[in-house]
Amino acid sequence: MKSKNRLQRMLIVTYSYFFIIIALIAAFSLFILNEQILNYFTDTAHENDIVLSKAVNTMDRQDNQNHEQVFYNMLLQTLLLFITLLTITVYIFGKWTASRLTTPLRSIADGIQDIARGQYNKRLNFKASYELAQIQGDFNIMAEQLERLEKEKQRLEESKHRMLVDLSHDLKTPITTIRGYIEAIELGLINEDERRQRILRLISDKAELLSILIDDIFTLSKLDSPQYPFNVQIADIAEFTRQIAAEYYEVFSEKNFIFQFDIPKGEINFPFNYTWLYRAISNILTNALKYNPPGTTVQLKLLTTVKGIEIHIQDDGVGIPKAIIENIFEAFVRGDPSRKSDGGTGLGLAIAKQVIEKHSGNITLTSNGGTSFTIFLPQNVLTPN
Repeated sequence: MKSKNRLQRMLIVTYSYFFIIIALIAAFSLFILNEQILNYFTDTAHENDIVLSKAVNTMDRQDNQNHEQVFYNMLLQTLLLFITLLTITVYIFGKWTASRLTTPLRSIADGIQDIARGQYNKRLNFKASYELAQIQGDFNIMAEQLERLEKEKQRLEESKHRMLVDLSHDLKTPITTIRGYIEAIELGLINEDERRQRILRLISDKAELLSILIDDIFTLSKLDSPQYPFNVQIADIAEFTRQIAAEYYEVFSEKNFIFQFDIPKGEINFPFNYTWLYRAISNILTNALKYNPPGTTVQLKLLTTVKGIEIHIQDDGVGIPKAIIENIFEAFVRGDPSRKSDGGTGLGLAIAKQVIEKHSGNITLTSNGGTSFTIFLPQNVLTPN
């Protein structure tokens, strides 16, 4: 059912009142004219002590001209009265209409010009009828969305610039190291076999780091592409989580970490992408191992809810600085900004976030005397392609 056009109704009522008032002014002016004519002829008849009708019949030509002149004067006065009252009425209605229509429309036009100039922080604020008030509300919502998009665009531009700077740094550092050692070997500056072998291992490690970095960049670019196929299959996610726990149990034990896990017994069939979800969880566990000291307790927990699956990865380690929590899932952001040459690419959590979002889920982080990641995968995850 369509809503009533209140603006149209308001205009109809306004103009109806306008024409009624004009009609009343015209009637009032005619009434004044009639009263003047009657009073004039009544006074004339009284002065001649005769009846009005006889006075009219006995008027000579000169009297007729005088009466005609008087009549035109009365008509002119009445016309001036009508025009004066009409002018006052038009002014009042014009001011009222401007306040209800012209002023809001002018404000809307100015607001559109501000938006066209890129001033997305402008908002409309006027009082008007329902339709114009609705336009004002929709305009403010649009301006707010555009302002948010512009801020997001600026943030992405800054992130892109920062990513390029970090990427050039992360690529240049190992390449510079490799070139330096190779030149040293070529110039014969390293003669001892043991030192040469140690440098060759270092060159190999730097080359592997470059390979991992390039692979992570390629992985992130694939996940960013909406055309990239992302298949999910129904499988036992409890067994999947147990396999990850078994694999990382030995890794954490070797580094003197305490690794705990809580996984429900039995099967939990759920649609997910085995390879990519493994990559996301392993990235988070690897970060917990990399950025925390020995003795840290790391927990892996799988929970089932009415809406889907939750995977919790927690540790009681050093936590993440508040300054980077909001940007921790962006590319090249590290939990410890001072550690730029520890083998990390700064892309692990960015990849994890993309993987979870490809599952139509979300990942959240809390850090307060430790770190806690919560991965949520909804029951209505992407249907298999």
